[in-house]
Amino acid sequence: MGNTVDLFMIIVVIILFIVLAYKIYKNTRMMRGTDEKSTHDAAEDYMHDFVDQPILWAKLAKGIEASSPEEEVSITLMLNAAFQGFESQCAEAEAGELDDGEIQALEEAVHRICAMPGVQKHLADMKADLSPQLQSIIDQKQ
Repeated sequence: MGNTVDLFMIIVVIILFIVLAYKIYKNTRMMRGTDEKSTHDAAEDYMHDFVDQPILWAKLAKGIEASSPEEEVSITLMLNAAFQGFESQCAEAEAGELDDGEIQALEEAVHRICAMPGVQKHLADMKADLSPQLQSIIDQKQ
């Protein structure tokens, strides 16, 4: 009877380890998904911080040079934030998380920003660091 109890306990321990391993696996997958979403949210928050810069956007739209080094840095950061947001959306599109309407809206937004005369100057420096998918969207209109 002692051997039967020992065998039963070993089976219970093995089952508990399997259940524990499965829970760790599921938790790790969920955390990775949360990290990806929080990265996307951070990029979106970063981009929205710069959307409220109408004077800088007007300068980019008209091709007017920055009036100070600080303003030039703000414009560069603003454009980097916008393109980080686009990169995040491109990653979602590649993962199949965007529908056709959302992809079309992304492409239109990229084309609108890239059409600004002031953006062209910055785009030459930034383009090499962009994903192939985003570069392809930019090249569609150029």
